[in-house]
Amino acid sequence: MNTPKLPIIVFALLGLSIIAFQYTQNAKLKKELKDQSSKEIGSSGEGSLTLAGTGKGVSKSSSDSNKESVPKKDSKNLSIVISSVNEILSDPDPLKRIERLMAYVNKLSPDEMPDALVALQESAPDWDPHMKMAVGLLLTRWASADSDAAFSYVEQMKNKDQARDATFSILRALASQDPQRALEWMSNQGSDMAKNGWMGHMLAGTIATEWVRRDPDAALAWANSLPENQRHGALGGALETIAASDPNEAARRLLELDAGDAREKAAGSIANLWAKRDPQEAMEWAMTLEGDDRESAMSRALGGWASTEPAEAAAFINDIPAEERTDSQIREVGRRWSEQEPSKAAEWLVNQPDTKGRTDAVGHAVWHWTNEDPSAAADWLLQQPQGEFRDNGVGALAKATFDSDPASAVTWAATIDNDRQREGAIERGVREWAKREPAQARNWVQENSNVLSPKQSERLLNIDSGSDREK
Repeated sequence: MNTPKLPIIVFALLGLSIIAFQYTQNAKLKKELKDQSSKEIGSSGEGSLTLAGTGKGVSKSSSDSNKESVPKKDSKNLSIVISSVNEILSDPDPLKRIERLMAYVNKLSPDEMPDALVALQESAPDWDPHMKMAVGLLLTRWASADSDAAFSYVEQMKNKDQARDATFSILRALASQDPQRALEWMSNQGSDMAKNGWMGHMLAGTIATEWVRRDPDAALAWANSLPENQRHGALGGALETIAASDPNEAARRLLELDAGDAREKAAGSIANLWAKRDPQEAMEWAMTLEGDDRESAMSRALGGWASTEPAEAAAFINDIPAEERTDSQIREVGRRWSEQEPSKAAEWLVNQPDTKGRTDAVGHAVWHWTNEDPSAAADWLLQQPQGEFRDNGVGALAKATFDSDPASAVTWAATIDNDRQREGAIERGVREWAKREPAQARNWVQENSNVLSPKQSERLLNIDSGSDREK
């Protein structure tokens, strides 16, 4: 597989005298901006909102406020702030880099935070863990100082992904200090977000995760009263937080809740965390539950166990009578084991009952195995009887092989027994191959027309001309 190349940012190191001068000028300019901002706040009058750090009063009812999605910034000041952040992020020592970022953010006043936020987000790629840490710390401090200003600023950010992440950071900090205000925000300003399925799930979970540290009784009572989707997020977040430090307490709290899907999922989350610490205790607890709670807890406990001791978790399943082993139990252990020892996981799956969980897990195992040792994975697949189990393995091998050898990948896809699955795998493979090597892809279609339907063969022969149409 080709590994994505991460961008490398190289910054020129500044001389000590230049750095000293830069910091002096930066401090002076920040003071001037702060004084100017104070003057403008005093003269803005009632019914106006001054966005921190911008020095620009924005009337809530002014039509001018609708003309710009983000308030104008002092480009000179922003340039200086970005330069300062760049200098910190270029420190070659990661520990010093963290210390300097934390010190930098901790010294910021609320009116300096908007420029600092932009500087952090523009001075490093989104995946940079140190940038993310500093942004989270900055937003937490901003929310503690003035959550209304922080939310107002984030609402105007153009990058929607960054705005969403920032919203969660602010809400988390607010919920840790004043849960009722966090609830008010979710019911009012955040109501549209909360109506979205997964967003409502995440918002409720964010509040409950922080609230439960302060008042578990109130947090769990609120979580249990929510609509179904939000209840899943809130109960999961609250009980996982408790389980991280005291799984027995989380287990006790679980049984106080109303039965249903949300409690079932929460039981699984508790069991999964517990099993990573003490798998035997987690399994013993899971087997005391009943119905769907029991199955969710057992399968997730086995998954948590398999993440650290996969052979032991597999041995536990082997001791369960074959007719009593479930899809989810086999899937959880098979997938977790595949991430560590795919060849052993695949061999174990061969001897499990013929279930959907077994079939799903073998695709995971073969994909990982192909990335480690494609020849061994291919030899093993050739020994498997035709059927859904082998088909899923072949499909996974084809996906894992495509980057390095598209011809082999498509040829493997052509051996899938299930007609619909085979046609879909070939279609995807040839189309992607044709983007890189259209002549070779076309030749393969012509030479293998016996495994294609006439319509599919015609479509694939025309993909380079742009004249094909999905039927």
